[in-house]
Amino acid sequence: MDMTINQRLDDFLEEKHISQEELRSQLGLKTRQQVSNWINCREKISEKHIIRIVELYPELNANWLITNAGNMFNDQKIVRHINRNAYGFCEECIKKEQKIEYLQELIHQRDQEIKLLNREIGKLEDRLTRRIENKEL
Repeated sequence: MDMTINQRLDDFLEEKHISQEELRSQLGLKTRQQVSNWINCREKISEKHIIRIVELYPELNANWLITNAGNMFNDQKIVRHINRNAYGFCEECIKKEQKIEYLQELIHQRDQEIKLLNREIGKLEDRLTRRIENKEL
């Protein structure tokens, strides 16, 4: 017997120990009844929800879910690639993030120095103006 998308989703949730309530919450659905209707094949899963489910669970092989071709789970290399691209979890990304934080701190320090120097310039201009005014008198 050929399994439906609904049945494959049920198998995936069972395999990953994901409750209907957890899936409902992650999808932002109002009631668990909708997930229950999917699992019990009373309602077709909309395309937008299938897309969202695949986005939520990068380890889920979308091809398997939709067509029953291949394995339930994506190859770990694919999952790492998906995670890195979608969520930024990679060594290079972490290094770049640290560099950005460092540069932001440098900018903050330079801004503080500029403020202090501008105050000093203002004071010196005032002194110069007073001296010029005193000489003219």
